Amino acid sequence: MNDQPLRVFLADDHPIVLVGARAALEQSRIATVVGEARSVDEVMRELPRQPCDVLVTDFAMPDSERDDGVEYIRLVRETYPLLPVIVMTMMGNLGILQQVLSLGVLGLIDKAADLESLPSAVRSAATRRLYVSKDLREMLSLHKAESGTQQKLSPREVEVVRLLAGGMGVNQIAERSGKSIKTISRQKMQAMRKLGLTTNVELYQYARESGMIS
Repeated sequence: MNDQPLRVFLADDHPIVLVGARAALEQSRIATVVGEARSVDEVMRELPRQPCDVLVTDFAMPDSERDDGVEYIRLVRETYPLLPVIVMTMMGNLGILQQVLSLGVLGLIDKAADLESLPSAVRSAATRRLYVSKDLREMLSLHKAESGTQQKLSPREVEVVRLLAGGMGVNQIAERSGKSIKTISRQKMQAMRKLGLTTNVELYQYARESGMIS
């Protein structure tokens, strides 16, 4: 890597987070911010116009047409497979955090507590090394050691629960994911059994309380 600052594109729908992230990066002299966006649509519109070395983005920006965080990160990874991506989040849902990591992001930052680590995360991502901030790393480590009900959900089961709670039906999820209705129904029932839930109302309440949906 040369001595030039890394070019970072920032995305978050909260202006105060953009200000804090920019300050942390530029004070470190590791990186310079070359672009900013406050919605998914703006990210996808501006990225082709603004070459960068690393994208630092919020997990979900609800004011966008695409308000599904997992689908947004998947879209970025598919559209720009060589671009290192760092996700900033305040989310504590371990299933979704694991799903985000499985998409190939190279950084996971707790933006509520750990923006000071952003320069280190950017430097790691630029050299293709994974960086997970301290609090999230501890959460994920505990997840491996514990066997709580929520943690037993597979990434696919988490996704099905989240989409169901967001208002989609089994048929819609099957069509969207390219899976059979039988497969989606089975994943739904497996998730509900693991969570000890018996009705769709309970499923929605669980998803809302656990941070899967806003």
